[in-house]
Amino acid sequence: DEQPWMAPMSGFKYDSLKPLLESQGIKVSFNDANCVEYDMSGWRECYRDDISLADAQARYCGVIPRNGFLELNAPWIRVDGNPDTKGRVIFNRSPRYNNDLFPWPAILENYLDDAIFIGTEHEYDTFVSKFGFVEYFPTKDCLEVAQAIASCRLFVGNQSSAFWIAAALRKPLIQEVYPIAPNSIIKYDGAQYSFDGKINYV
Repeated sequence: DEQPWMAPMSGFKYDSLKPLLESQGIKVSFNDANCVEYDMSGWRECYRDDISLADAQARYCGVIPRNGFLELNAPWIRVDGNPDTKGRVIFNRSPRYNNDLFPWPAILENYLDDAIFIGTEHEYDTFVSKFGFVEYFPTKDCLEVAQAIASCRLFVGNQSSAFWIAAALRKPLIQEVYPIAPNSIIKYDGAQYSFDGKINYV
């Protein structure tokens, strides 16, 4: 499901997602109809800004009723952690779904000794130019992102693929919520969602 403002699923996105999906036992192939078990191309007919993307897609598939909500009570991906990120605080901020009320400068100051940034080099450069220096932790694909997050003690980021990986792993997290479309909220102990810039440091 590609929109005009998005990077195409071919190329970087596909190459990044494939190792993570395969690590979960999912067969992956590009443009091969034999791999399609369920056509998700029309899922946006169930999209609403005020429900999670997971709920919208589950409604479309008929996993839950069209007015229902998923009960996600356990991790839904499993990966081995990366010992290099053990106990660290991971930052991630993608270009979309930003909230100017989110206190990134204070968060950076509070967690700087333990913080690392994951994401593309462009995302990292943008973050540093706007908020200040933080150590960069390069990752080549979403599997390496998941392995880094699996070992961290806290994830801080906006509504992004890295957030969804952190939520899928049930990691403690603080999300920079985009109040116009808060479509990435999965409630569980240890997950904070900041609309107004207020957070509880952990």
